[in-house]
Amino acid sequence: MSIKIAIIGSGPSAFYTVQNLLKADINCEIDIIEKIFSPYGLIRYGVAPDHQSTKNVIRVFERALLNENVQYFGNVEVNKTPSIEQLTNIYDAVVIATGMSKDRSLNINENEIKGCYGATEFVNWYNGHPHYKELNPNLNTKTAVIIGNGNVAIDCARLLVKNKEELQNSDITTYAHKSLLNSKIEKVYIIGRRGPLDAKFTTVEIREMGELLDCNAVLSNGTIRNIDQNLLNDDLAKQYKILTNFPELKNLKNDKKKIVEFKFYNSPVEILGNDQITGVKLKNNFSDKNDNEYNIIDCGILISAIGYEGNKIPEIKMDDSGMILHKDNIIKNGLYTVGWASRGPTGVIGTNKHDGAKVAQHIINDIKESNKPGRTKLKELIINNTIDYISKEEWILINKEEINRSTGSFPRSKFTSNEEVYHFLKNSK
Repeated sequence: MSIKIAIIGSGPSAFYTVQNLLKADINCEIDIIEKIFSPYGLIRYGVAPDHQSTKNVIRVFERALLNENVQYFGNVEVNKTPSIEQLTNIYDAVVIATGMSKDRSLNINENEIKGCYGATEFVNWYNGHPHYKELNPNLNTKTAVIIGNGNVAIDCARLLVKNKEELQNSDITTYAHKSLLNSKIEKVYIIGRRGPLDAKFTTVEIREMGELLDCNAVLSNGTIRNIDQNLLNDDLAKQYKILTNFPELKNLKNDKKKIVEFKFYNSPVEILGNDQITGVKLKNNFSDKNDNEYNIIDCGILISAIGYEGNKIPEIKMDDSGMILHKDNIIKNGLYTVGWASRGPTGVIGTNKHDGAKVAQHIINDIKESNKPGRTKLKELIINNTIDYISKEEWILINKEEINRSTGSFPRSKFTSNEEVYHFLKNSK
C-alpha cells in the first residue's frame, strides 16, 4: 500500500519536500493542504511582482503538483477542520510547512494609530493575497517611512516609487497598480537602526534602487564619513561600493520626481498622531553622545519590515518567535516540519531545498508500510464539515484563466478573493 503523506502549506519548503519524495523510489500518495485557494505561498504573495524571474521557480513546482500521486486541497484551514491530531491519525506522515507570516512588532505604539502597516500586510496587499485585498493603505501623502534594512524594505520602497513603464511585465494586482500610480508619495525613507555595513540588502536589490527612472536613491547627510572602513571585508565591499555610489542628500544634483533616502543609525521610538499617523520620532543610535538626540519625520504612512514571527499552532510546541520546536526537523513520530516554521525567517527560496530533502529522507527511513486511509478520510472530513475546497483540477482552471485574462505585457491577472474564484468556477462548469 502507498505511504500516505500530508503537507500543510504550499510554499517553497512544501514543494521541495514533494519533489524529493517523488524522486525517491517509494509508493506514496501526497496531499498538499493550503488555507487559501492558491498554492505557492511566498513565491506568489511574497516575491515582488516586478521580480518575475524569481517567480519562475513556480514552473518547477507546478510539475510536482501535476504528478498523478499529488493532490491539492485549497481553502482548507488546518486546526479548524482538520486538526493536526486528526491528520496524524489518518496519515502516515504529516509535514508542517506553514512558514512565518506575522510581522514582528516595533514594540512602540504602531498598533494604536492608523496608517501603520507591517510589511506582510503591505506586500500581500499589492500581491493580491485574498486576506489583504481590502487593506487600502493611505498613499495620499507625500512622505512614507519604511523601518527595516532588508530586501523586503527595499521591495516596498521600490514599488512605492516606480512609474507606469517600470510596472509593466509584473503581476501586480489591478487595484494596487492603480493605487500606486495615483499615489502622492514623493519621498520614501528607509530607516535602519544600525549602519550601512550591517544592512541585509542584497547587492542586486541595492543596485536596482540606483536604476529607477523617476526616483533618486540617496544617503542621509554624513552617512559616508560614519562608515568604519576597518570593518570592510570581501563580502561587504561590493555592497559598500554600490551604496556609496548614491550621493548624500546635500550633493544630489539630479531632478527626478521622487527620492528614496537611506537613513542609518536611527530607531523609531514613537508614532505621532492622534488617530492617523502624522509622523515618526526617531532616536539617533550612532554614539553614546547622542543618547538624547531625536528627530522627527513627518509622514502619512509607515511600513515596518523588521522580520517575521510564526502564528501559534494548537498542539505544537513553539518558541517565543513562533518557530516550531523539533529535533532535526522531527517534531515526533510521523510529524515533521520544514522551512521558516522550522528554522526561522532566514535564507532565500533555495535555502528550503535542504529542509525538503532532509524531511523526505526521514519519511523514507521511518515509514515502511501504510495502513492509514489518508486522502479518502480527509475528503470525508471536508465533506462532513461542508468545506468547499479547491481541488488540483480547479486550481489548473484558475491558473489558466489568470493568464488568459491578462492584458498588455502583464503575465497574469490574479484572482484576489474567494468570491471571484467560486464565481468563475461555477460559470466554467
